[in-house]
Amino acid sequence: MIQFRQIEAFRCLMIAGTSVGAARKMNITQPAISRLIADLEETLGFRLFNRDKGRLEPTLAGVRFYSAVEENFLGLERLSQVASNIRNEAPQGITIACLPILSSSILPLILREFFKYHQDVPVTVDSSNAPEILVRLQDQKVDMAICMAFPPLAGIEQEIFKEASVMCAMPVGHHLTSKEVIEPMDLDGEDIIGFFPIVSQSYELETLRLSEAGSRPIHRVKTQTSHTRYAMVANGLGVSIVEPFGAKLWLNNGVVVRPFSSDIRHQYVLACPSGGKRSELMHDFREAVLKVAKDYDFGVEQ
Repeated sequence: MIQFRQIEAFRCLMIAGTSVGAARKMNITQPAISRLIADLEETLGFRLFNRDKGRLEPTLAGVRFYSAVEENFLGLERLSQVASNIRNEAPQGITIACLPILSSSILPLILREFFKYHQDVPVTVDSSNAPEILVRLQDQKVDMAICMAFPPLAGIEQEIFKEASVMCAMPVGHHLTSKEVIEPMDLDGEDIIGFFPIVSQSYELETLRLSEAGSRPIHRVKTQTSHTRYAMVANGLGVSIVEPFGAKLWLNNGVVVRPFSSDIRHQYVLACPSGGKRSELMHDFREAVLKVAKDYDFGVEQ
């Protein structure tokens, strides 16, 4: 059976890079580290390291195993931090997962509102893409998440806090910037910064609406994050159908944004692991989200 001490030694060795460094990190001897690793390899049935002239190099199997170890240690470290806070009577902290575009636009305003009532509460922001956020919620490694709406998933509750229409982003000087509203057919033949349809169902709608209008843009670049799409537009690589939260962050950085004529609206949600009792902190964080979202200014016409 795998022992926790063996896993701890393996993780320390991967992080430190040498058995000496790992031994120092665990406050044990170098031979003890070697013994723990050897016992772990025997239990697993495969080698974690290649040994060459006293140097240890992780095997491919070792790297794969380390990824799984690291995921589980994140949860253990969080428990350790909670225990330390309780022991030292430190304020309870919260961990929020958030899409990068939201963590750089609406989240700072939410935290500013939240800190009016909880100045001493530590907040950890886990800026991740949509699939990673869903995994963290299901594994209960975060308290709440701010992201786009997703299909129903077991173990996760979601509450819509904002809806917004998609926009069209263009480089400064692009011929379509003369129009007040961009129509789907306007994008026919245009270089467009595309996307990976990972979670949000609205991405499929965008493709469908363009196809229905007979518009066939050229998908030269595809990416999965909003900031990357805006950056590609700013550098003249094409136009893009974008969510609106990043608009005012890019308006002074080479991007022009116009309303896009369609029925596509993004829904943004506050999500949390289901079945648990919400703390007072999480209740107040939710209230801060709803208050900020109600009056949020996208900086462009909706």
